[in-house]
Amino acid sequence: MQNDTAPARVPTRQVLREMRPFSVLWIGQLVSGLGSGLTGFALPVWIYQQTGSAEAFGLLFFAATVPAVLMSPFAGALVDRWDRKWVLLASDGIAALMSIAIAALVFTDTFEIWHLFVISVLGSAVGTFADPAFTATMGLLVPRQHFTRASGLLHTSGAVVGILTPLVAGVLVSTIGLGGILLIDFVTFLVAVVTLATVHIPRPPPSGVARRPLLREAHDGWAFVRRHQGLFILMLYFPVVNLATQMANPLFSPMVLSFSTPAQLGLVVSVSSVGMLVGGVLLSAWGGPKRRVRGMVIGQVLGAMCLALIGLRPWLPLVAAGMFLSLLFMPTAQSCSQALWLSKTPPEMMGRVTAIRRMLALSTTPIAALACGPLAERVFNPLLLPGGALAGSVGRVLGVGPGRGIGLMYVLIAGFMLVMTGLLYAHPRVRRLEDEVPDAAPVRPAPEPVMPAPQTAAAGA
Repeated sequence: MQNDTAPARVPTRQVLREMRPFSVLWIGQLVSGLGSGLTGFALPVWIYQQTGSAEAFGLLFFAATVPAVLMSPFAGALVDRWDRKWVLLASDGIAALMSIAIAALVFTDTFEIWHLFVISVLGSAVGTFADPAFTATMGLLVPRQHFTRASGLLHTSGAVVGILTPLVAGVLVSTIGLGGILLIDFVTFLVAVVTLATVHIPRPPPSGVARRPLLREAHDGWAFVRRHQGLFILMLYFPVVNLATQMANPLFSPMVLSFSTPAQLGLVVSVSSVGMLVGGVLLSAWGGPKRRVRGMVIGQVLGAMCLALIGLRPWLPLVAAGMFLSLLFMPTAQSCSQALWLSKTPPEMMGRVTAIRRMLALSTTPIAALACGPLAERVFNPLLLPGGALAGSVGRVLGVGPGRGIGLMYVLIAGFMLVMTGLLYAHPRVRRLEDEVPDAAPVRPAPEPVMPAPQTAAAGA
């Protein structure tokens, strides 16, 4: 079953026309993401000003992660039962209400830390429904030859948020404060609701199976993946790799600060975000490789090699280049994987399969967050301090001193990613996944109504 649907080269005007409904939805989510990014920057500042403790950040992380892991399978089954458009509208509406509720507490000087824990749990629960619904909606709105392109757009919006929000929020925190930022966040959620309301989202065809208990329906998503060994191995690959990469992410700042200044760290972070932006834009314009498994593997390999550069030497240009290039290749790897799942998963089961993938991907993140600090401080950093066990061997390459143990962790994490990616591609079921697993039957959006001349084109989107 040769898959020849991955992306054909088509005229730009045709691409824009075929991507138009998703593009409207994407613009609304981009605006909403900018508002959420401002809040995501301002709230940690407020927490630190109130508590001066890093422990609160870790507790908030768990409050935001645990509901997502526990609720994902059931949320996916419900998303497949319900109208995806209404799930997204309800999610954005609830998020907007949460923003305005926090703003009211801030303006009345009654906002306390425990309120934030409650909001984090609720926000995580809402996201557990919203993420599978959005992925399922993308599969309904986007023609399959543009799946990789659409995923590239999502990486582009993430990069835009990552670049702009720290710069803008840093100014707004000192001018309009947390309450003003929350009001902006509320307005951006309303923009997302309005754009979503203008988009026609088709419902998937009925599965022909009578409705059963929720737990049985949630299990159907797992059963579908288990029937296809290539998809099952791919689903297990990312949680394993995430266990390593999520150890690296929290340690980036302390490693860079061990030989540079906070201002230089900020510059490196900004340059890195530009790498993801460039990668997302290029992927959206290109449409991605025809063979998506190969594209995913090449993206992962190149990203891992660049990740090793970050820890190789305490030299800021090398670290910046490594992070920039690593994020440059990340959209290709992740978008090719997303396009594979969108192509192979039946639309009526997309919510359940996406939720299971999300649950497994998140399941290793708390472990990584708990382990990275002790491993860095108690195991790896002492090895590369002057007189350390590896100072005279590995230290000759990576350097000796504060933060060099984290550099060693980066190199080992990159090596682990290369080994796991090599094992993944060595499996014949994964290599031949695109040929052996049939594409799901596509669902095309209903034709847009022809509007009278005085109406704008957007009104019928």
